[in-house]
Amino acid sequence: MKSPAKLLYGDSERCPDLRYVTGLFIPDPILWFEVASTRFIIVSPLEFNRARREADKRTTVMSYGDAKQKFGLKSVSYESQITGVSKYYGIKKWHVPYYFPYGLIDLLKRRGLTFKATRGPFFPEREFKMKSEIKKISDGVKLAEAGLERALQIINASRIKGRGLQWNNQALTSEIIKGEINATISYCGGSASETIVACGISAADPHDSGSGKIMANQPIIIDIFPRVTNTGYHGDLTRTVVKGTASEIVKRAFVAVQTAVNNTIDVLKSDVDSRVVHQTASKTLRHLGFRTDIKANIPYGFIHSTGHGLGLEIHEAPRIGRKKYILKQGHVVTVEPGLYYPEWGGVRIEDVVAIKKNGCTNLTTTPIYLEIP
Repeated sequence: MKSPAKLLYGDSERCPDLRYVTGLFIPDPILWFEVASTRFIIVSPLEFNRARREADKRTTVMSYGDAKQKFGLKSVSYESQITGVSKYYGIKKWHVPYYFPYGLIDLLKRRGLTFKATRGPFFPEREFKMKSEIKKISDGVKLAEAGLERALQIINASRIKGRGLQWNNQALTSEIIKGEINATISYCGGSASETIVACGISAADPHDSGSGKIMANQPIIIDIFPRVTNTGYHGDLTRTVVKGTASEIVKRAFVAVQTAVNNTIDVLKSDVDSRVVHQTASKTLRHLGFRTDIKANIPYGFIHSTGHGLGLEIHEAPRIGRKKYILKQGHVVTVEPGLYYPEWGGVRIEDVVAIKKNGCTNLTTTPIYLEIP
C-alpha cells in the first residue's frame, strides 16, 4: 500500500510535531514533507548549516537554493514551495495535521491541491517514549525540582508577621516566588511560564496561577512545568506546603491526597485501563471522607483527571481519567490527584512516572511534606 504524502508547516519552537520529526529547534516557519517514505525539510540559509548537522538523520535538508533548482521555483514563498514539490512528485492530495493553517490551504486549493486532515495524532508514535526521551523528560522533572527547591528555600527563610509572611524585609507574594522559580529554571537550562503559586482559597481553583500575598497557616499549591531548552521536553511537579501550622482539614486532605498518589502509583503498569487508575485515586479520596461534586455551582472535591501524558507537550496522550485508555510500556504520565474546596483552598501532589511492563518508575525525587515551621 502506497504511503500518503504528508506535509507540515510551522516553526519547531511551537509545533511539537515538527520538533519531534526533525530534531531541530527553529523559531521561524519551515516546510517538512514526506513522499514515498522519504523525508525532507526546506530551510532558510540562516538555518541550513545547523540543520544539516543537527537534523534527524532520516531527513534530507534542503536550502532555499536547493529547492528552487530541484523544483523549478520562481520564489521561495511557502505557497510556491508546496506547489513546486507537488508538481515535481505528481502529488494532488496532501495529508496534514488538523492544525495546518487554513489560509495556506485556501491558497493551495486554488492551485488544484486537496488536503486531508489527520484525525488524532499526526505522529502516533510520539505517545510512546524511547529511553532517550524518558531521559529528556527526567531532565525536565529535575528542572522543576530545582525551581521547587528555590521556592521552599524562600518560604523556609520567611517569617510569619501577622497573617502574612515577610522575606527580605518585604511581604512575600506569589509573584516573588514565581519569579524566583522561573529564574532558577532559566539558570539551569530551561524555561518556565504560567507557574502556579496559589495560596489559600486561590488554591481551590486548580489552574489559578496565584497572586498577591502568601499567607501563614494556609495551603500553598506550587505547580511547575518547565521546558528543557535544548530538547523541548517538559517536566511537571506539584507540591502543597503550609508555612506555619496547617488546619485539621488541610492535614486530613494532605494525607488523603498523598495516600491517593501512592495507591495510584501501585496500580500503574502496562495493559492497565486508565479508568482503573483514576478510580483508584477517586475511591481512595472518597473512602477517606472527601466528597466530590463536579456539578455543583462551584465544583468541589476531586474535580479533574488523575494524570496526563508528558513529553514535547505539557498535556499529551494518554489521559488518565474517566474514559477508557489502555496504558502501555513507554507511556510517561503524571499522577496528580487533588482536593479543592472553596471554603479553605486545595491540596495537590504530582509526580511523573514512566510505565513499565510490570509497574512504573517514578522520575520524581522531591520529598513530600506539608508543614514548614
